[in-house]
Amino acid sequence: MLDMDTGPATMERPDVRDLTEVFHDEPIDVKILDYACERFRDGQVSDGMRELLPVLQARRLKSSEPEWSQFVDVCLRHPLRELLHQDPFTCRAFSKPRGYAGDAILMDYIYGREEGWPLPEGTTELGRRIFDFTTASAACEAVRARRGYIADLVDVLSEEIGRPHILSVASGHLREGLLCSTIKRRRFGRYVAMDSDPSSLEEVARVHGGHGVETSNVTIRQLLTDRHDLGQFDLIYCTGLYDYLQLPAAQRLTAVLFELLRPRGRLLIANFLPGVPDVGYMESYMAWKLIFRTRQEMLAISEEVPLADIRDIRLFAEDNQNIIFLQMMKR
Repeated sequence: MLDMDTGPATMERPDVRDLTEVFHDEPIDVKILDYACERFRDGQVSDGMRELLPVLQARRLKSSEPEWSQFVDVCLRHPLRELLHQDPFTCRAFSKPRGYAGDAILMDYIYGREEGWPLPEGTTELGRRIFDFTTASAACEAVRARRGYIADLVDVLSEEIGRPHILSVASGHLREGLLCSTIKRRRFGRYVAMDSDPSSLEEVARVHGGHGVETSNVTIRQLLTDRHDLGQFDLIYCTGLYDYLQLPAAQRLTAVLFELLRPRGRLLIANFLPGVPDVGYMESYMAWKLIFRTRQEMLAISEEVPLADIRDIRLFAEDNQNIIFLQMMKR
């Protein structure tokens, strides 16, 4: 346990198990923030983050909404915020330059770890080291696994049926396309990237337009009110949007997308599962709040699709059990 009279400069390494057991003790929580600051200033970024994240997670899971909101205010007033926001990943989520946390550029920070893309110009050395830690998190690893799964699925489908028609809903920059031989070899009938953000679609056109990928600037509202002419598809996938949709909207969107499938077409929806270790950090220093869904809650989003129209339905998770997939095949 921490000695409550000991200043930050002489702090010993805290026992995280003990800290999480007494998470309601406000001075203990503030001591952890102090401890992380000291570790960062000593160049021990990984040590500071490894102690900080479990305490934030415990506080989030055991607090009521008002208690959590109050504690987030404490976090954001603490000097630790200025250090953490040197990380371009954390800072972009928090500042939301496009109006929401998980925009396409933020996703590129996650994918860039695999691609070797440079950090934004002006990133400090401390920011780079925090970035190396945050983009290696369980949630980010799940996002990279999700991208790889979609790319593999598209390639398998093009082998199975030949020149499939594919729709990516809320496509962002369509970075799974970089991993797809289907796109590189133009082995598809149509490949449509649909997004409400024109800037994201400009990047899709720049990277994949030469391979025949189409872009469609359609909002979810337009999709739900049938104000579009997208066509019919063999595969429709939506990998990030449902993390932000309440159940009624999720159910309605699922029914609408299912109607756009050809016979034996597949609809694939991804969503984060509860229990992500990064939840406390995401909701405090990143101001990034997701809607997590259990397996039963994932099944619930299919309830507006007539059972008679469903040939097959599957639920499965990526290897680390952080993202769950719902796949439905049309008769």
